[in-house]
Parts: sequence; structure tokens; C-alpha cells
Amino acid sequence: MKDVIFLTVNTQGVQSMRKSYAGCRKDEVVIKVNVEVAKAAFQPPVVEQHVIVNDWKSGVDIDDVKFEENWITEEEAEVIREKRLLKMKDILENQGYEVSAKETE
Repeated sequence: MKDVIFLTVNTQGVQSMRKSYAGCRKDEVVIKVNVEVAKAAFQPPVVEQHVIVNDWKSGVDIDDVKFEENWITEEEAEVIREKRLLKMKDILENQGYEVSAKETE
């Protein structure tokens, strides 16, 4: 048996389980779970399985800006762009990639 379920969770726990994706609120995350059960497993005892969801952004987090206003100046935007590019370059190089500037003619 193969199936897919969508778990909606927040910090208080699992809020819902659905057979189709229905979106989520700002404080929730939806986890798509692929379930596959062998035919011989449909007998006692009860099967226990642990599902651990790690932060998929770990190690590539570039949320270095905290916006306090609904707007920023062009100069602030340029500083943010430069910081993010440098951080992304460091992340890629730490993962074994070679990063170089694009040559212009």
C-alpha cells in the first residue's frame, strides 16, 4: 500500500491530517509524508515509526535583515544585496562549489 498524507503542524503539535494539500497559516508548516506499507505488515503488533523534520534552511539561512519599517532606501537595499551575495558565496564554497564573477565583454 502506498499513499500520501499532508500533516499540518505548529508549535503546539499536529493540527490536521489531510489527503490533499490545503495550504496553511503563517504559524504552521505542512509536511508531505509518503507512506508505504508492505502487505505482510497488516497484522499485529502495532508498528511504530518516528518522523523527524529538521529545519531545511539550516546552513543556508540568509535572513540577515530585520525590517522595522515597510520601506528601505536604495542604499540600504544595495548593502543588503552585497551582504547576501557574500554570504551565499561563502555557503556555496563551504559545500565544495567554486564561485567566480561573470565575465563581461
